[in-house]
Amino acid sequence: MQIIDVLKDGAQLLGLTEEVEILNKTTEETQSDSLENNNIKELFHLVKFSIQELCSNYVPIVNMEEIDVQNLKYELKSLTNFIKLKKITKGEERADYKLMNRTLHFKENGTYSVYFETYPTISSMFDEVDFLSHLSPDVIVFGLCSYYCLSKGLFEDFNMFHDKYIERAESLKDMKTFFLPTRRWE
Repeated sequence: MQIIDVLKDGAQLLGLTEEVEILNKTTEETQSDSLENNNIKELFHLVKFSIQELCSNYVPIVNMEEIDVQNLKYELKSLTNFIKLKKITKGEERADYKLMNRTLHFKENGTYSVYFETYPTISSMFDEVDFLSHLSPDVIVFGLCSYYCLSKGLFEDFNMFHDKYIERAESLKDMKTFFLPTRRWE
């Protein structure tokens, strides 16, 4: 599923008729023009926030990155969209490390495999979000709508959309962890 599909569905649910028309005409070449519309720009930002929240709290996405440790240290901020550490291996064995002040400390330098929870990088309306194919995409749409309503002070609408978002998100907690395909990661 592409982000633009989530934006179109969200704009439709929110009754943003002008934005739905703009999004229906948007192509990869014209998306920067569409983002000049303040509502579309806000929706795009909020869909990224909703996906990040969903990955942080409900649907873990695990990524693996090979790291080269020098000086026995490695900063977690160097990992792409890091949320939570799962495990670290060196070769086939679990690595011995300590975590202090968001820095990994190792007993020896070398190459390690770090497995960690993450969220996808979204830079375009036409980005595919692979993990959405494993869930009901409406969970992202409801998240988007709830946070849009909150940002506009529409608290009754926020509560309605947020309740639907939380209900669907909670049902996803029992899903298996999704491993992000390396070939699709930016």
